[in-house]
Amino acid sequence: MFDQRFFKITLAVLLFHAGLLYLIQSGLGRKLTEAVVAPEIVARIIPLEPPKQEAPPEPPKPKPKQETPPKQVKVTTPKPAPQPKPTPQPVANLPPTPSAPEAPAAPPAPPAPPEPAPAPVSAAPRAVGIGEIQCTPPQPKYPSQSRRMGETGRTVVRLTTDEGGKVVKTSVVSSSGSSRLDQAAVEAVQAMRCKPYTDNGRAIAVTAQQPIGFELN
Repeated sequence: MFDQRFFKITLAVLLFHAGLLYLIQSGLGRKLTEAVVAPEIVARIIPLEPPKQEAPPEPPKPKPKQETPPKQVKVTTPKPAPQPKPTPQPVANLPPTPSAPEAPAAPPAPPAPPEPAPAPVSAAPRAVGIGEIQCTPPQPKYPSQSRRMGETGRTVVRLTTDEGGKVVKTSVVSSSGSSRLDQAAVEAVQAMRCKPYTDNGRAIAVTAQQPIGFELN
């Protein structure tokens, strides 16, 4: 009986070693070994933070000093001593001073006379032919002295008519050689009556030359 027990123990030991050898060769044993090995414990030292220092409490602010207002000193001015009132003196009754007579007020300046209206500027008379104006024919009077002396000739008189057709100016342009015949011609032209000369319905002044001949029959 002792032999069987020893045999079983020996067989069990051999089988254990054989199995362990198989496991090592197949790599399973390494896995088991890694599984059995306790995990590595890594320790890291963490520095301790220094304790925060509390800020010291602010000292109490000093209370502002209350300034005491200066005391007002009343200055008393002594009242002046009453002076004696002057004795009123009698006033002499003087005659009233006559007031100076007021100077008479200056008369108002007369208004300035109105400026004269500017004279209308008349256009220069238009020169026309004697046949263009409608006038009565001249009736010259032959001077008796010129008849006796046998004076003959031809006088040309320039005449000017205004807007109303009135002869307003005459002058001798060509003399007959006798002052008596020229004067008779001028008087005959001044006695002529003419109608107003119109231009586009507007009457204007004109000038023309009127010849007058003196002949003895």
